Amino acid sequence: MLFRLSTVVIGCSLILPLSVWADESAPLPTKSEVEVIEVVGDNNYQSLNYQVLHRDDFVNTSQTLSDVLKSINGIQIRQISGVGNPASVSIRGSTSKQVQLYIDGQLVNDSQFGGFDLNQIPTEQIQSIEVSKNQALGTGATPIGGVIRINTYNPKENTLRLSAGVGSFGFGELNLINNHVFEHNNLSLGASRIQSDNDFEFLVPQDFDNPQESAMQPLRNNGFEKNTVFINNEAQFGQHQVRLNVQYSDQQKAIANYQNNSPNNRTRLESDTIRYGYQHNWQSGIDWMEQLEFEFYRQDKSEQFFDESGGPLDRYSDYDSDKQSFSIKPYLTLQTLKVTPFIEYNRQRFNSKTTINGEPNQCNGIGACDVAAEQKQLTYGSRFDWQPEPLGVSSYLLFSKQDEKNSNAPVDRPNVSVRKSDKNYSTRELGFNYKDNVFNAQISYSDGVRTPTMFELFGDRGLFKGNDDLLPEEAKTVSFGVGVKTSDYSVSTSVYHRLLDNSIVAIFSSAGIGRYSNVSSVELMGLELQGQYQFTPDLSLVLQANVISSNTDSQFVSFDDKKLPGVYHQQYSAAVQYRFNPSWSINVKTSSDRELYFNRANLFQSNNNIGNGNPANRVLTDIYLNWKHSVFNASLSFNNVFDEDYQDLANRPAQGSSIQLKISIEDL
Repeated sequence: MLFRLSTVVIGCSLILPLSVWADESAPLPTKSEVEVIEVVGDNNYQSLNYQVLHRDDFVNTSQTLSDVLKSINGIQIRQISGVGNPASVSIRGSTSKQVQLYIDGQLVNDSQFGGFDLNQIPTEQIQSIEVSKNQALGTGATPIGGVIRINTYNPKENTLRLSAGVGSFGFGELNLINNHVFEHNNLSLGASRIQSDNDFEFLVPQDFDNPQESAMQPLRNNGFEKNTVFINNEAQFGQHQVRLNVQYSDQQKAIANYQNNSPNNRTRLESDTIRYGYQHNWQSGIDWMEQLEFEFYRQDKSEQFFDESGGPLDRYSDYDSDKQSFSIKPYLTLQTLKVTPFIEYNRQRFNSKTTINGEPNQCNGIGACDVAAEQKQLTYGSRFDWQPEPLGVSSYLLFSKQDEKNSNAPVDRPNVSVRKSDKNYSTRELGFNYKDNVFNAQISYSDGVRTPTMFELFGDRGLFKGNDDLLPEEAKTVSFGVGVKTSDYSVSTSVYHRLLDNSIVAIFSSAGIGRYSNVSSVELMGLELQGQYQFTPDLSLVLQANVISSNTDSQFVSFDDKKLPGVYHQQYSAAVQYRFNPSWSINVKTSSDRELYFNRANLFQSNNNIGNGNPANRVLTDIYLNWKHSVFNASLSFNNVFDEDYQDLANRPAQGSSIQLKISIEDL
């Protein structure tokens, strides 16, 4: 902890002198120069597969990033029991591992396990969110499940914002953000705290005092708290634009005992993370090279898992990981053709250390072992964008090559050899787009890859043995969309077809030992519909539909001819927004989600009736009431108004109705 805090201080000492130095040595930048790094709304990505959410769309109403993303058609968020718990993000039927998450240009997916934590950045510290549903944003490897790119707070004006929120189940948040524009640079500072008890009513299968009975009880030991500070600084001097950012956070998540809700349970996961980045754009002044961009990022994360469930064994695990990356890419212009060659290098290391009742964990092949793992990736390729302005037509081509080296070894066992895996992957995508003042059409093809994680390749030599012969998941996706937009209404539809090969699935033996294998191919077809009508300047209606058809083909009978698990195959929603006057507005949204399967064998599915309803099917209604006057804003949110019962990501009862009040003061 002390080392990480000292790193934040060092980062501040580097950023603040840069502000002063830039002021003394550079001419005043023009507006176009200041916006070089700002990537929001890049014309190269404008299509029906791409969407931008701006800060004003979510900052006053959403508790977490999950709340923001679930409003986008084609994105599904499924979470385990409350704020701070794991969430699964699916874009057009993908798994969470198949989605790429970037924060200020850094890919933050975990190489050890493949996922990412949506709780790692508060919504107050986000400037915009870009979502691509089936293609890369800019350069890099093409994903299977799309890209979510977060741009942190960095406005171009002086502002001071204070906000606070309270809500059901002990929820509370407090945020302070200050941005100051100097003569030649822009400095943002912020701090945030969020917490929640997550003590909603839960049907406990075996009551702690009477194991023969089930009982509804407030969930114990399920709290979450997180503190975050960040610094962003963007400076312009001559032909150079530099952006530095540092974010530090520490959090603690208590882990409930869902079986008996034991009052003696103290199990928790604590972590602290520091991430910092350096972006440098050189405006070359050369006719054929618009700019040269260099980026460097690093992230260090330390996690401590305390298994104190009240039993005879206390388990403590320490997980340390660090990730660093750098890239360089010139932006070349040849009349209407833009060429962006690139090269990126990423390295991530993971180490674990476990003790049981104070004694080192014995790596005997039965229990999980401590490991030291490392992944190195070198990605290179080029992007071509063609956009002849008078025609309204644009197209792009992106191809990449990735060389990957993985290694894994048990800790404190020097006589055991290091297991290695060297792989090469290729991805490519091609798209065409037509757009005029009313009509928009696009068609795209992508050949994306999701490489096996280090855990899938090597396991931990205990409950998971690993499989270093795993092939990457590879998906060929074709998407077509059309849209019409006028001053009164907009209508759009997208259809897509995805063929996924080498699906990676965990298979367990009769002894409970797991091993990941390539078990099936999956054919998926989807349809997205969205319409918006503006009845009056104060009244609008938005309708959305997302329908997926999926089927697996496998040599394993239990996985053959099945539906994809973890995603709703039918989603429908309607939202009405009405503005009573310049200060008051209301938004009411109702959504219906159906046909969910909890596992790949389809043993648990949404059409198995339990009690009076289906365990996964749900009809949710949310109401958002907003008031704004001068520099003040207040938002009151009613979530799941009618207390709909449904199962969460872990096939457990999800939390019921909740209320949140958020008040903010801006431009103080």
